[in-house]
Amino acid sequence: MAEASGSITLVDRPDPPALLQLSDSKRRAVTLSWTPGEDHKSPVEEFIVEFEDQGSKPKVWEELKRVDGSALSAALSLHPYMSCRFRVMAVNEVGKSDPSKPSEVHNTAAEVPDKNPEDVRSESLEPGTLLITWKELDKKHLNGPDFKYRVFWMRVLGSGPEWHTTNITAPPFIVKDVGVYSSFNIKVQSVNEEGEGPEPKPVIGSSGEDVPLEAPMAVGIVPLNSTAIRVSWAGIDKDTVRGKLLGYKIHLTRLRARGHRRGRRAREPQATVREVETGPGEEKRVVGGLRPYSHYSLTATVFNSKGEGPACEPLTFDTEEGAPGPPSSLILESLGETEMTLHWTAPIHTNGVLIGYLLQYQEMVETNDHPMQVISVDNPEATHLTVHKLDRKSRYRFSLKGRTAVGDGEPLVREGSTTLDGGPPSNFSLVMGETAVNLSWTTKERHRNVRFQITYFEKSGESKNQRRSEMVNSSQSFHQLQGLNPGSHYRLFFTHNGVEFWQRDVDTNGTAVMEVQGGFATQGWFIGLVSAIVLLLLLLLILCFIKRSKGGKYSVKDKEDGPMDSEARPMKDDTFGEYSDNEEKRTASLPSLCDDSKLCSEDNLDYNGGSAVTTELHLDESLASQYSRPSEGAGVLAETAALDPPPPAAAATNNSVPNSVAILD
Repeated sequence: MAEASGSITLVDRPDPPALLQLSDSKRRAVTLSWTPGEDHKSPVEEFIVEFEDQGSKPKVWEELKRVDGSALSAALSLHPYMSCRFRVMAVNEVGKSDPSKPSEVHNTAAEVPDKNPEDVRSESLEPGTLLITWKELDKKHLNGPDFKYRVFWMRVLGSGPEWHTTNITAPPFIVKDVGVYSSFNIKVQSVNEEGEGPEPKPVIGSSGEDVPLEAPMAVGIVPLNSTAIRVSWAGIDKDTVRGKLLGYKIHLTRLRARGHRRGRRAREPQATVREVETGPGEEKRVVGGLRPYSHYSLTATVFNSKGEGPACEPLTFDTEEGAPGPPSSLILESLGETEMTLHWTAPIHTNGVLIGYLLQYQEMVETNDHPMQVISVDNPEATHLTVHKLDRKSRYRFSLKGRTAVGDGEPLVREGSTTLDGGPPSNFSLVMGETAVNLSWTTKERHRNVRFQITYFEKSGESKNQRRSEMVNSSQSFHQLQGLNPGSHYRLFFTHNGVEFWQRDVDTNGTAVMEVQGGFATQGWFIGLVSAIVLLLLLLLILCFIKRSKGGKYSVKDKEDGPMDSEARPMKDDTFGEYSDNEEKRTASLPSLCDDSKLCSEDNLDYNGGSAVTTELHLDESLASQYSRPSEGAGVLAETAALDPPPPAAAATNNSVPNSVAILD
């Protein structure tokens, strides 16, 4: 056998400290002591001291200090003019205890401020106004009651060394009517009921700016080339800037092109404006990017944070002629296998007087050893040119430039090849629908567009109602035949210039709508014959129904009117009298005697198809005596049996004396 033993220790977070006491109170310090609670088998690692500032943040506990778990007291540093309470929490490896009960309230004495606000500055925006602002102090640095900020300001020049002061509880502070963009020494000091804080250091601020008063002087222009000039000016008097000088602005307005004519260049804007900004220390600037062969106007201004001042007198100048821009468009068109026609439009920016065009073209091959071909077009109004003797198997790169007296302009490059004479396509792909057929094909590269037509008809019997599509361009690569019948068989013929080049049988999707064929069944005589036969059969059925209805009833009156023997007729006259339907109804309503008489036995019922209606007749003594005579009773029974013979069992038992007469309807 084996035995083992062990032990288990239960640990928990500690109990909160108790018996908090304050002692050794000084100007900005106090000592807090406490008695530790039960540690629950886990030693206390540290104590956390928290405080509540009842003056600035009541009911908000903030951590003030942490001490070792073996300490039973802590020296706490405080600010002047505080009213606070303290509490302590113990911490072990399991966790933090609940807070202890708060200590008694401890108050510190008020003192003069020990610091001034920071970030003192001027944020003047309105002209003639000085706005002074700063970052407010935290309440724990106020150090006493009746706290204020004392603001000092003094003009840097012209007003003497005397400071102007005022007290205010919060920033900002505004001084009015102090002049436009005047410099001031400003400072802010903390003050409370106990006295003033340390002496603050002054900073330089200024009142609000206004737009400059004067324009730059002695502005000059020197052309450098067709797209650049150099602009110069004299420095401005800073007193007229009325603010911090940020620089100068040069405004350029392109009024028009030199030699401007209406019509071709009417699409060009009549005036474009450009602005160039310089630094405050610059007195000249080279301005490039101008349009050659143009007429410009130039002005210059001074600007600060409030805006620009007045502009100088406008100066006009012309830029020199330059090379033109690229043509606006270039389109390649081929009508044969060895020639190409180029169509173009003139450059938007001719930058001078256009004197013609220069066309360069070259075959595009891997070796690139083919010479560059050059054609000069001396007519500036030309818009097209045809190039001959091209290789039908090669691709070419064409470059077209405009020309002025200065030189050739920027090229516009296009690539292309001549177009081959081709035929209609043959590689058709068909996608069937219920009422349409989608046709697609691949157009051969460089082949000229060919127009063809599609003829189609539905193959049903001998009918061939042909339909034709509109003319189709081979360059489309797609066409759709519409208006077909679902589930039908069609034949398609493709023709070019009246000659068939391709055909195909197709079946549309869906269920076909069957057409009724014209046979003898749809002829008028056949329909009339069938109608007559049906009407004759209907009449025969009605006659049979009427005949059967009459033969199924027993008519007493007919029997009475017919021939009778001599013995039966007196019985009719003396006993029964005239039979009528009314009497039948009355006898049917008489009460039944079956409950008290044996005449209603099952053997005395007359059946017809499994059902019987029994009408009991009350016979008097004379009628009973007549039925008792054999000769008369046999005649009557014979007539009754002839009309409606009874079942065999009934006939066997009721041959002598019938107890009831059954009338079957």
